[in-house]
Amino acid sequence: MKQALSTALFILLMITGSKTDAQITRIGFAGGHGSYSLQDLKSFQHEVGNNPFLPELTKTASFPGYFNFAAFIEFDFKDSSKLIADITYQYSGARSFYADYSGFYRLSMQLNGVRFGLQYRIPIKSGEKWGTHFSVGAGVISSNLNIDEQLEITSVEGFREEMSFNSLGFFGEPAVTAHYQVCSRFRIELLIGYEYNVPSLLRWSENRDMSLQNDKREPVRVDWTGVRYRLGVSYAFMRN
Repeated sequence: MKQALSTALFILLMITGSKTDAQITRIGFAGGHGSYSLQDLKSFQHEVGNNPFLPELTKTASFPGYFNFAAFIEFDFKDSSKLIADITYQYSGARSFYADYSGFYRLSMQLNGVRFGLQYRIPIKSGEKWGTHFSVGAGVISSNLNIDEQLEITSVEGFREEMSFNSLGFFGEPAVTAHYQVCSRFRIELLIGYEYNVPSLLRWSENRDMSLQNDKREPVRVDWTGVRYRLGVSYAFMRN
């Protein structure tokens, strides 16, 4: 699958180089919501919670779907197709906690992802005001996981450890998009898609030869796979 996504990204780059007849260039911003698989990380949190040396932990969060934000540049062509380059920020996290009169234990994991991608949109229906497209996208996603573990025994001692892990992986995203032309310059844009990630290793920032592992010494991978919804606005600043 990684090879297939690399090939798709290469094809999109070739399309970028061959498309020279852009009529309109737009810039835009969008916000939305994503559901995230992150199954390895959820299992890792559960594994820590089952540690026999710890009391039963309360999960206050377990890598839920959350908001994402994107900035993009869009090229509209004479055949009503479009080429988009975008950068997207997405995040999620988890927290497990226990406290009583003797002290407390807290595990906090914050996951951030920055996605760089290309999309090629093929027209389904085009009109003066409305338009719909089928979109094929691919790119790379850089992830950062911060783990903050803290233990404190009242009036005795405290312990805190912070670790950071990084990952770089590939993604592909088929989607359906729609737009509505508000006026000559501004357009509202909607995307509904499914992002597939190739699960990638989380490497320790202080030693790239080491990666996050579970109790079975299996690698814990990051996987942002899930449904994406985005709504945004674009502005046409250049017309040929």
